[in-house]
Order: sequence, then structure tokens, then C-alpha cells
Amino acid sequence: MNVLGTSIFLVLLLEAAISICEDDKSYKNCSEQLTYTIRNRVQAPTFEYSLQIPFCHQPFIRIMERAVNESANYKFTATYFPTWGYFIDAINGVKGFYTVNQTWWQFLKAPNSILPVGVSSYYPEDRDHVIFNFTQSGGH
Repeated sequence: MNVLGTSIFLVLLLEAAISICEDDKSYKNCSEQLTYTIRNRVQAPTFEYSLQIPFCHQPFIRIMERAVNESANYKFTATYFPTWGYFIDAINGVKGFYTVNQTWWQFLKAPNSILPVGVSSYYPEDRDHVIFNFTQSGGH
């Protein structure tokens, strides 16, 4: 990564950290709440966790960041694309490899509606149940 790329990355990281800190101070005043579930029944380590999270009007990526701070069961890695936003690479160390074994993380609204946007663009509503479901297409 060149100096400009490193600088841009550090600025984005700093902005995200500031946003998280400010959000963590104010979200407790919000009356909206959602359920956030992560589920992997496809490959080891399998897991399913659900967490109730209060939130204010914000993109789901911010709620994912808060879940990491609230529960050791919620970890994720993501790549930021300036044009499209965040792409979730892995949850709890489980990464999809669509071109290898047709696995990926589905982003759903319960019970099984595929969300038409990603975590940077999805603004949940009060009482939503959002699910990341590790999935594998047929034939494997």
C-alpha cells in the first residue's frame, strides 16, 4: 500500500473509531431495538447466537460494530469499498469461498427474506430481526 493509500485507510479507521465512540455514548437513549443473529450450520465451528441491541437510525454496519463490543460471540472482518461500502469477509473466523465451495454469508431479514442492500446501506427498523446465515449452494 502506498503512502496515500495508507493515509486514506488511517483516516477512515479514525472516523470509524470516532463514530463508534460517539454512538456508544448515545445509543442507550434510543427506543428502537432489533435482534441480530449469526448462524453457521455448514462447517466447523458451527454456532448460532442472537443478541438484542438498542439502536438509533443508523446503517447496520454500526450495529455490527456495537455487537462486537457487547458480546465475545460476535466478531467479524470486513473490507471497505468506496463505491459500495463494507463487504463482510468473515464472521467468527468463518469465511465464505463461493468460487471454491459455493459458501457465503447471506444477509437476511427474518425469517428468510434476502436483503437487497449491504450492511452499509441497510437501515433497520424497530423490532427487525436481522440474520447473517452461512450458506452453501447445492452440489457440495
